[in-house]
Amino acid sequence: MKNFKSIYIAVFFVLFTSCGYTPLINSVNNDFNIESIAFKGDRQINNYISRTLKKYQNKKDFEKNYKIEIRSEYQKNITNKDESGNPKNYSVKAMTSIILVNGDSEVTQNFERSLTFSALSKKIDENEIEKKYKKNISNLIAEDIIFFLRNQ
Repeated sequence: MKNFKSIYIAVFFVLFTSCGYTPLINSVNNDFNIESIAFKGDRQINNYISRTLKKYQNKKDFEKNYKIEIRSEYQKNITNKDESGNPKNYSVKAMTSIILVNGDSEVTQNFERSLTFSALSKKIDENEIEKKYKKNISNLIAEDIIFFLRNQ
């Protein structure tokens, strides 16, 4: 019984450690360069996106060189209220539109992400959760942008 378990565990590790998995967004296999980025709209979302895209800027010797304009917008809506009219749930949504210029061609793409969260009794805690969600949504949109640029 003990030998069977050790053989089973060994086979399990061999099969799953050598499956050939590589992440879709891997900074080693870049074939594009971002020459310049212009931002309009929500400053916090733009800052989070800028931090992620910065490592793809000012690289040399790539065939794909892009100039990007990013327009972002942020909305926070009450989705549910209790009997006394106080908010119970919020929905936060980040919408980003990019205009991609590569030589003479121009492409526009829209990205949108949203999350919902429950209202808290302490507004400070609620604001911290909203900040965290805003950062997470922005990072997801930045990954969507990178994936979009790779497939152009």
